[in-house]
Amino acid sequence: MRHAPGMTKSEEAFRAIQRQIERGQLPGGARLTMQALSDELRMSLTPIREALRMLQAHGLVEYRPHHGHVVTRYSITRAEEIYLLRETLEPLATRLATERASAGELRGIQALHDEFAAVARRDDGEPGLVVDLNARWHRGIYEVARSSLLDEFIDRLWTGVPYQAIWFIHRRGQSVDDHETVMRAIVAREPEAAAAAMLRHIASGRAATIEHLRAIGAPDS
Repeated sequence: MRHAPGMTKSEEAFRAIQRQIERGQLPGGARLTMQALSDELRMSLTPIREALRMLQAHGLVEYRPHHGHVVTRYSITRAEEIYLLRETLEPLATRLATERASAGELRGIQALHDEFAAVARRDDGEPGLVVDLNARWHRGIYEVARSSLLDEFIDRLWTGVPYQAIWFIHRRGQSVDDHETVMRAIVAREPEAAAAAMLRHIASGRAATIEHLRAIGAPDS
């Protein structure tokens, strides 16, 4: 793995493993061994060990005696709580972004949406790239709300519970339509309409996520 400027090796390892979890490449319950991660990421054990500590702090990984580190499984109750918070915070951030974004920032968000839509609509669109572009578009909106605390809380919800990869790939056509509705309201500088459209989008994801978790036998609590 190439060393990214401004990032420690531990941070690089954290981001690499986090991305695999968010994409669904490391599902809940998957066992993580330091040696396997060291070999895969071509890093020594020291940054891998620190990355696993960071992943635990974010709720992505847990340590089980006699089993080691495993990717966290999430209950239906936890999923519902996370989505309740997302449905509260993300429409608020969308409303603020609609009010506060500069014209240049709006063009940047539109460009992210256009790139996402182009990839998502292709039959051969690479699933991991679609998930990444979806996340970049959402975070692009929330960043221009210019509320560091709000952005921090939302980021914790996104990085702590990787539900995007659970439902998103199978609903990307609907997601593109949802994003376009949000974008029209943002570009038109209609903050309440943009917030309402984002709420509907997240609520739709919530319903699909809960349905999927029930289908795979996730615990209620």
